[in-house]
Order: sequence, then C-alpha cells, then structure tokens
Amino acid sequence: MASPIVSKKMREEATCAICLLLMAEPVSISCGHSYCRQCITGFLENIRQEIPSQTLFYCPHCRAPFQVTSLRPNKQLGSLIEVIKEMSQDMSCEEHGEFLHIFCEDEGQLICWRCERSPQHQGHNTAVIEDVCQGYQEMLQNAVTNLRELEEECTKLKLFTRKQISEWNEKTESQKQKIQSDFKNLQRFLHEEEKSYLWKLEKEKEQTLQRLIGNEATLEQKSQELRRHILELEERCQSSAQKLLQ
Repeated sequence: MASPIVSKKMREEATCAICLLLMAEPVSISCGHSYCRQCITGFLENIRQEIPSQTLFYCPHCRAPFQVTSLRPNKQLGSLIEVIKEMSQDMSCEEHGEFLHIFCEDEGQLICWRCERSPQHQGHNTAVIEDVCQGYQEMLQNAVTNLRELEEECTKLKLFTRKQISEWNEKTESQKQKIQSDFKNLQRFLHEEEKSYLWKLEKEKEQTLQRLIGNEATLEQKSQELRRHILELEERCQSSAQKLLQ
C-alpha cells in the first residue's frame, strides 16, 4: 500500500481544477494542464455561448492561451486515476465507506471522519495520517540510522575477524613448516646416529668374534695336545711293568 503522502500527491495531480473531483477521461491542453473531457468541453461551450467567434481560449488554471485543436487524451494520467481508484477502495472505511485519512492513536488504527465523530472514538487522540506518517517516518529514519551504525560496526568487526583468521592461518602454516623442518632434521640426525651405532656395533662384533675365534683356536690346539698326552698315558698303562716303570 502506498504511503498517505504519496496518495495525497497523486490525488492532487489527478483532481480536475474545474469540478474538483478525480478526472474522467482526462485530456491535456498545450500548457500541460489536464481536465475532465466533459469539464473542459463545458468550459469552452460556455465561452462560445458568450463569444461565438472565440477561437483562442485560456487555461482555467494558469491562464496560458490554447486552441481547441490542442486537446489531447492523457492516457498516462488516466492510468494513474485507475490506480488511485483502486487505492481508494483499499483505503475506505468498511463501516461508512469514507476515505481512511485519520489515525486514532488510542486505538492504533486508521479511521474516517465519521468514525472520529462516533462514540467509539470520542475523546481519543487523533491526527491526520499525513502528520502521523511524518512522525513515523522520522522514527523509522532514526531507526535506519542506528541500524546503519550497527551495520558499519558489524562490518568493521567482520573485517577485523577476517584479518585475525588470515593472520592465524599464516601463523599456523609457519609453525607447521617449522615442525616439519625440525622433524626432518631430527630424522636426519637419528638416521646418522643409527648408522654410527650400527657401525660401532659391527666393529665391536668383528673384534669380539676375532678374539673368540682366536681363543677357540688356542683351546682347540690345547685340546689336541691333551688328547695326545692322554693317548700316550693310556698306552703306557697298558704296557708291561718294566716299560711302565722305565
């Protein structure tokens, strides 16, 4: 629904200056003003009755000269009038059929002039909707201003948060790269340490095996000597008494 102020301006634009009603079949003259076809035709006929030879006429609104041949249908204004009629039906009082142009502050509703004078609204605070609308528009404008300030603050916080997100991503990425680098270095160090310990172990194994193998060979040699002595002694035990005591 259009605002009351806009509706009022539209009605003023569509009101015939001759009959003071919404125009019927609006026509325009050369100066740009429009009238009901019947009203401007009647206006011209009245002048012709007084002055039959009159061919140049003057606009009833601005007194600009025009000729009958300049009359043109104003289709755009005709469409506007149809819209106004539809709006007037929407803005009519269901009870009285009058235009709802008054706001009852006590009831918080639109009423017509007959409602205002009825006992139901007697003594209530009422005002023409144009005046009330101006106050509401100021309130809404203040609300819009406050909301815009909140929106700007929200936008600033959003940008700040976005900056924090970006900085945190950069920081964590840097830490990630450092951790990966540290672990690579640690892996390299551990690999080198592993090689060193394995080499030492291998050397120790080799040395120990050489020593043990040497010991084994010495023991084998001694074992062979002992077996030889044992055989000799066994042979002597089995020999005669003379040989045993020799």
